[in-house]
Amino acid sequence: MKKKLAFLQPILPYGVIEPWDDLNPRLYHAVHIYWLKFYGMWFNNFSPYRIKYWLQMIYTLVVLWLVCFLPGSGEVVYLLRRRQNIGDVAEGLYLFLSEMYTYFKVAVFWFNKNKVAELLKHLHREEFKPREAEHRDIIRKSINTARFVMTYYSTMCVGAVSVGIILPLTEHFDILPTNVEYPNIDLYKTPTYVAAYIHHIYYKPATCIIDGAMDTILAAFVASAIGQIEILAFNLRNFELIAERRRKNFKEKDTEEYTKQYHVRSILKECIIHHNSIIRYVSMIESAFSLASALQFMLSVMVLCLIGVQFLSIENPASHPMQMAWMGIYLTCMLIEVFILCWFGNELIWKSIDLRQAAFDGPWTTSDRKTNIYIILFMERCKRPLCVRAGKIFTLSLDTYTILINWAYKAFAVMSNMKK
Repeated sequence: MKKKLAFLQPILPYGVIEPWDDLNPRLYHAVHIYWLKFYGMWFNNFSPYRIKYWLQMIYTLVVLWLVCFLPGSGEVVYLLRRRQNIGDVAEGLYLFLSEMYTYFKVAVFWFNKNKVAELLKHLHREEFKPREAEHRDIIRKSINTARFVMTYYSTMCVGAVSVGIILPLTEHFDILPTNVEYPNIDLYKTPTYVAAYIHHIYYKPATCIIDGAMDTILAAFVASAIGQIEILAFNLRNFELIAERRRKNFKEKDTEEYTKQYHVRSILKECIIHHNSIIRYVSMIESAFSLASALQFMLSVMVLCLIGVQFLSIENPASHPMQMAWMGIYLTCMLIEVFILCWFGNELIWKSIDLRQAAFDGPWTTSDRKTNIYIILFMERCKRPLCVRAGKIFTLSLDTYTILINWAYKAFAVMSNMKK
């Protein structure tokens, strides 16, 4: 089947047609980069003296106008005209905030271009390459997880906005998928309404895919770090087995005992170097995505409580089933969006904590004192678990997710009391 579809290779993400035999680190982020390039949101790496640079620049500006500036300005006008009604404000504001912070994340992403490039380069380091068959299985599982999250989360979001797109059909075309208004333009006259509706069909799925790629690319980086930690844990638990494998292929003709201890110490040294490289990699992830993820956490609280207020603002919900379904699905997507980041961050914490146990579970009882010093030094280094913090304040973890939901509920309770 892949041979028959080989002609599609230039227009499909890397890894769909290509074999995974080399486990190229590009596989982690290929789907994310593909969609960001598709919508012109990836870095413009061409020289300003080449025509390709300006063509990509024009394409990016056109896409930003259609999916960000035009709908964003229309939503602002709508909010200003309906500011006396808290229900209308809540309805317009949660969509405006959720869309605008997507493009703020893109702006931060561009600003941190060099940091992201260093992250992608760091994945190709020698310490991160699989050397055992078990390593390959771990990396393959990690890549599958990263690609699965991106593909299915974006599909779910596009499916969610599809409900919003067909919403006007159930409301007799009295509304648009997004509440927008423009000065001196009546959007509800026939030709203008059709043009606005077609524009919504384009821009809402585009925004969802861009947002999904921006959110899950951070999850993909964390997933790759988790995969490396699992490889390190395997090496610590099985360093004698790995040493024996290497000893059989060792060409030097020394005594058996000396050769065995030599390889054991060599593997433990590699484990320490590998761990240092993982620590640096996680620090680079935090540096590149700290600001964007902090803003996402804070705005997510606002968006969640605004959706709740909008639920309360609908009079006679039974007569607007599609509108209720749309908001319910949108709320679910927002919850899952933040949950993905917190879940991967939580896994990173627990996997790094498990490294101490992995070192203790290893066959150190049969090693000599000098060899055990390496293990003791490693266990001391593992006392502080690895984590990614948003804005140097919020740790990506399930505890933070619980706190965020609690904040959203409190804000919703305050706003609902104000409405009453």
